[in-house]
Amino acid sequence: MSDMLTSPDKAALRGEMRARRARLERRQRQAWAAQLNQHLLAMPLVQTAQRVAGYLAFDGEPDIRFALTQLHRRGVEVFLPVVEDRSEAPLNFRRWSPATPLQANRYGISEPVGTRLEAPETMQVIFAPLVAWDRDGRRLGMGGGYYDRMLGRLPAGHQVSSVGVAWSTQEAKQLPEETWDQRMQAMVLESGWFTCPS
Repeated sequence: MSDMLTSPDKAALRGEMRARRARLERRQRQAWAAQLNQHLLAMPLVQTAQRVAGYLAFDGEPDIRFALTQLHRRGVEVFLPVVEDRSEAPLNFRRWSPATPLQANRYGISEPVGTRLEAPETMQVIFAPLVAWDRDGRRLGMGGGYYDRMLGRLPAGHQVSSVGVAWSTQEAKQLPEETWDQRMQAMVLESGWFTCPS
C-alpha cells in the first residue's frame, strides 16, 4: 500500500487513521463488513472456540455483529467488553446474546447489562478493534490503553488468542511501539485474515 503511514507520532497517526476511516462511505463499510464477517467465521481458531469476546462497532469500526450472532446461534458463548473504573482491571467482559439489554458507557459505547462479569483469561479468542495496524501485529487503539492493559495482565501460559479487527486501509508500514503495547496474534480484514509473526 503506497500511502502507509510511517510517522512515529501516535496522536498524528490516530487522527489521520480515524479521518481515513470516517471517509469510507456507508455502503462501502457495509460491503466490506459482510466480507470481513465471513473471513472471521472462517478462521480455524474461531471454528474451534467455545468462548469468544467481540465488541460493538463504534466510530466507524468494522461491524462484526453478524459473526457474533452466528457464533451465538452455534452455541458459542459470546462476550462483549465493559469498561471498569478499577485501574487494576480496566476491561472485563459480560456475556451477550442478541436479546441482551445494552447501555452506553461514558464513551458512548454500548455495553451489555444484567449478565455476570467474566475475566479476560476465561476467553479463548478476543477480537480487538483498532485505529491502525501493521503486519507484525502492532495495534494502535483509541488512546485509552484498555486492551493493552487487559492483555498485559493475562497470566503466563494463558490460552487466549488476540485478534485485531480493521479495514485494510488502516494499515501502517510500521507503528511506533511502547513497552506496554500488546501485539495481536492475528488480524482479520475485509480482504482476509492472517497470523502475525511471533
